[in-house]
Amino acid sequence: MVTIKEVAKEANVAISTVSRVLNNSGYTSEKTREKVLQAVKKLDYKGSLLAAAMTKKQTLTLGLIIPDIKNIFYSDLTRAVEDEASKHGFNIFLCNTDNNLQKEAEYINLLIAKGVDGIIFSSPEIEAENIKDAKEKYPDLPIVVLGSKIFNLHVHEVLVDNFDGGYKATSHLIDLGHKDIAFISGGKESYASVERHKGYEYALNENGISINDEYVVFDKFYMESGYKNALKLLQKNRRPTAIFAGSDSIAVGVYRAANELNINIPEQLSVVGFDDSQYAEILSPMLTTIHTPIKEMGQRAIEIIVKLIKEKQLYKESLVFYPTFMERKSTAEPYSTG
Repeated sequence: MVTIKEVAKEANVAISTVSRVLNNSGYTSEKTREKVLQAVKKLDYKGSLLAAAMTKKQTLTLGLIIPDIKNIFYSDLTRAVEDEASKHGFNIFLCNTDNNLQKEAEYINLLIAKGVDGIIFSSPEIEAENIKDAKEKYPDLPIVVLGSKIFNLHVHEVLVDNFDGGYKATSHLIDLGHKDIAFISGGKESYASVERHKGYEYALNENGISINDEYVVFDKFYMESGYKNALKLLQKNRRPTAIFAGSDSIAVGVYRAANELNINIPEQLSVVGFDDSQYAEILSPMLTTIHTPIKEMGQRAIEIIVKLIKEKQLYKESLVFYPTFMERKSTAEPYSTG
């Protein structure tokens, strides 16, 4: 079995430094921490972690509950969470709910039965009855909500400012001269969707542009949703000259609909997405979108839940990341539809 001394030798640091990194205690520079963790991974060192877990009755496992692994946003987020969890010696149980609350409840019960040390919920519904129920039954269970906000509940949150992102996306289209701007997003039960819509409305109101309810669609964060809803919008007598898609996945569907209707992007239709996923630079033309710092959000969620497990902190931590606007090739001045 690999010893802590061998890890210290591999990383060229003192044994006490290795101990500080593994126990997340005291100060260690990020550079030194990375050296130690690389040495741990290379040598497959587990002794100290397992011993500490046994002493504290931990399983070194975390649950990650997501609504849809097919959505590239959640694929990227899962990777970020898993990578950071591994650095801290934790393994991830991935639970895909397919946006089914019954399935979510069953997964929570399964994770509790497995003895996970904590659960990360990614983008749950606003009401979040399952999370509220879990907090009531297991008040000491470390929980972090990633990508959403739950009101009137003491849980730790890591999220992006969706309102600001919606405002930036819509303001960009207005600055180009667009007034007929449609909005296609996820359902009204989604915190992200609701906040992005608020940003959209605020930008329109700020510029004295009337809101056309026929241009606002709440559905699902799926490509198919973007496709079917864009088809309807783009075949109206007065069709929108621009579409703000509530996710890059929806934007992919909008591209497909526009292609079928022989509507050129951006000459005849401007499109802005949200997430800055891998799709953004694959699409042609490359997608103008709102960048969500997925990797950083995943890292911070793990750091918070590990801290909760080790220190049992009582104060609520709510960390908000601000999105950035990524201008590419999918937007232009409005095309006259006659």
